[in-house]
Amino acid sequence: MKAISESVYARGKHGTLYVRRRIPAAIRAAYPAHQEHITRSLGTADRRAFKELARAENMRIDAEFRRKREELDLSRASLATKRISRLDDTQLQAVSKFWVRAVLQTDEHRRQAGLDDDEFDELDEQLTTQRTELGRMLARGKSLDIFPALRSFLFLCGLDFAPNEDEAKRASYAFLRTAIEALDHQLARQRGEIVDTDKAAPAASHPLNVIAPERAPQALDLPTWDKVFDTWRDYVENRPKPTTIASQTAWRDLRRFAAIQKVQTPADVTPQLMTAFVEDMRLRLGVPTLNERLNKIRAIYKIALGKHVLQANPAIGTLGVKESGATKRKKRRLPFDPTDLQTIFGSEVFTLHKRSKGQAGEASYWIPILMFYTGARPEELAGLALSDLVNDAKLGWYLNIVDRPCDDDLDLFDDEVPESHRRTLKNAVSVRRVPVAKELIELGLLRYVEWLRARKAAVFFPTLKKDFHGKLSGAFSKFFGRYKRALGITDKRKVLYSFRHCMKDMLEAAGVPSKYLQRLLGHTTGDGNVTDGYGSDLPFSRLVTHFSRVRFPAIPARAWAPGRGSVTLKCEG
Repeated sequence: MKAISESVYARGKHGTLYVRRRIPAAIRAAYPAHQEHITRSLGTADRRAFKELARAENMRIDAEFRRKREELDLSRASLATKRISRLDDTQLQAVSKFWVRAVLQTDEHRRQAGLDDDEFDELDEQLTTQRTELGRMLARGKSLDIFPALRSFLFLCGLDFAPNEDEAKRASYAFLRTAIEALDHQLARQRGEIVDTDKAAPAASHPLNVIAPERAPQALDLPTWDKVFDTWRDYVENRPKPTTIASQTAWRDLRRFAAIQKVQTPADVTPQLMTAFVEDMRLRLGVPTLNERLNKIRAIYKIALGKHVLQANPAIGTLGVKESGATKRKKRRLPFDPTDLQTIFGSEVFTLHKRSKGQAGEASYWIPILMFYTGARPEELAGLALSDLVNDAKLGWYLNIVDRPCDDDLDLFDDEVPESHRRTLKNAVSVRRVPVAKELIELGLLRYVEWLRARKAAVFFPTLKKDFHGKLSGAFSKFFGRYKRALGITDKRKVLYSFRHCMKDMLEAAGVPSKYLQRLLGHTTGDGNVTDGYGSDLPFSRLVTHFSRVRFPAIPARAWAPGRGSVTLKCEG
């Protein structure tokens, strides 16, 4: 056999494709002696069309492995039978459902394997004869004739059924009807009719779980999706809410996909299912988002494995998606060009002092202005406290961009920042000081701060509220996206973050050395953790000197004044 891809092989002179999977050692006893692999033909030699077929077959094999494991666990528990003398209606119904499903599953597997003419005729005669005999038994009220079959079946399930005569008749009558129902479904298939096992006989609990749950194996009590996620979340004390939500989104996406494949617990997820999940995401998500979700899922499994909640990490070897360099260059974000800057800063928000109708308020004016003149991220600016604007007698004004995740950090500042405006930055190197350009002073930044102080505010943008992801800048970011489209800037590669790309280009044009450029933007400098750490930073005086060389293009924005009136978005939506 020649390997084509993971678990897919070609063999024979026509190159017919097969799925070949090793049977896990834990369930080897459920298969014939010396069988170590399952090999299933895909019925095609076309290598362009095998992926979907292989994925479906792998799903069926995964389901078979789970079923075999459950059967083995239950058969071991059944070695010590429990004696019972009566089955109530609920228990009888559970036995019936389990019997019909087991019969139809066996019948379906036999037909999938293929029947030659002789086997088909033999099966037809067998089913017809059984149906006639059982029908006569039911019509004549001779239900006790099937009691030995019922008792044997329950014994295999770990139950020693020893009822009195009346109870035996009642139970046998119900079981006889069940046996006939199963035969009718098989005969319908024999006539060429479609009988879906999952519709005709939905998944049912093993009789031992219903009648004697105390005898059922505890091994079936597998960790839930929520338990595995909680294990990851609690591994790091006080994980930031945005981080938790982002990982939860990825985990729920996998859970949704697994449910479609009838995989109920994270312990049952296999490497093959993970590969199929990646293919599913490719149809819905961009490559960066896909790879990010895969990494988050891999990390959740890693913690669960390390904490002994799970026994394996099925995502550890799963491949993400790699884009070509040309595709990446085509998709990358672009800076705003001079025409864009004139359009944005010449619009009514910056010249007529109109504001967003939503919660953004004065952020409508100041966040784009601040991003343009500092290169800071939206969330870094949205959470600024008034005390973050600092004046150094020698070096001038600068913004202190810091974390505020908990009450202890408030000791670093002169005023109290409300809980609503505390947030953590992207990473450790995001903590930094950024010089304030003289153009910001000319546009009225100091007047704006005094205006806020007169209103007893402690933060730059008191009207902003955290969104579902815990982001203060969320509402403003959505407003800006609609606003720039209404202004005619429709290139999807030009977004709010394009202001950071503008700053990067201006820093490079000014000849700012790379390590200072990276530090100003909140990236690693490449000099290691000590240099990148706040407090053991690059000399701030040199950073100010380099920043002073930047020549900002003139923009038509007028000096700040309190907002009056709302923005009208002609192309909103």
